[in-house]
Amino acid sequence: MPYLGLIGLSEPEMGLIAMMNSLFMAIPTIPMGILSDLRGRKRILVVSRALVATSDLMFFSLTDLNGLLIASMLGGMGASMSSATRGAFLADKAREDELRKRAFTYSFALFSAGSVLGSFLAGLPDWLVGFGMSLPEATRLLFALCSTSALISLLLVALVPEERSPRRGRMSMAVSSWRVMGSFCLFQALLGSGSGLVVPWFSYYFSARFGVRFSELGVLFAAAGIFTSLGYISAPKLAKKLGDIKTAVICQLASLSAMLAIPFSPDFISAAISYVVRAMLMNMAMPVLRALYLGLLRREERALGDAARNTVFWGFRSLGSFGSGLLIEAMSLDAPFFVSSVLYVAATISLGGLFGRGGRGPTRKN
Repeated sequence: MPYLGLIGLSEPEMGLIAMMNSLFMAIPTIPMGILSDLRGRKRILVVSRALVATSDLMFFSLTDLNGLLIASMLGGMGASMSSATRGAFLADKAREDELRKRAFTYSFALFSAGSVLGSFLAGLPDWLVGFGMSLPEATRLLFALCSTSALISLLLVALVPEERSPRRGRMSMAVSSWRVMGSFCLFQALLGSGSGLVVPWFSYYFSARFGVRFSELGVLFAAAGIFTSLGYISAPKLAKKLGDIKTAVICQLASLSAMLAIPFSPDFISAAISYVVRAMLMNMAMPVLRALYLGLLRREERALGDAARNTVFWGFRSLGSFGSGLLIEAMSLDAPFFVSSVLYVAATISLGGLFGRGGRGPTRKN
């Protein structure tokens, strides 16, 4: 977001770009999930990484609003295809419940570790400015690095073998898991709305309110990634004692106090501490929830189920992202935090109410 401000875009224009990215993460997901269940996951994952690499290259090359909107759409579509298939791909590889939970935990933790590295690279523009580059020019180089990273991930996915799906080639649309999907998607709709109001705007918020540099934001996001990784690893142990759903409910409610402390923080240091605590608590139970949800679905319906989750989450997050830009312009930088907190509370209540039977959620019926 700060980069878009550096090249002269207004808050509503930034919100529009964020909305289009989230929207195109939502629109193609269900068709891609169905296709993945029918034709296999791997090819869709390979194409998704190619689209993300192209999007990043466009952000590196273009600065006009129309070009950036197209780049945002392509990136959203690539991320949509990946989100529709990677969870099901991993769940197929880990068939036992405990193994699946560990696999998702380590997957989320490794992703967070990669985010830490990327966050440290956010300080690169400030360093390059010292060699005579302008800040917007130096920041654009980050997109070239992101494009390269996407291409490397494409090659890694291409090396992973894939088993034949039991539903491959059969154009049956009979789905037995609608109740589980619908309940989880309600939770995701509320969560996505709250997330869209604040998460895409954190870098802009800290930059606009406290005047921090990219290098300082990089250190902050790296710290959040480190603590989030630790949260991911500790969540399964907590879930064994309390249950999956109770663990998620406690963590998400606890994160709200940290999030609401941010707009009341007198300086960047105190706001940064609250941000890190919020990130760790809000996200730590996500691998447990994802493994639980996919475990409740039939193998041949997992990509469709995960696609439905992804469509709802990113669709509602796109609305939150755009709405946040309007709230900031009409009211204040702090206003989205208060609206978001209400939505997060509603999401947590829905999760506990719909899946909280003994803390472990409904039982799958085959």
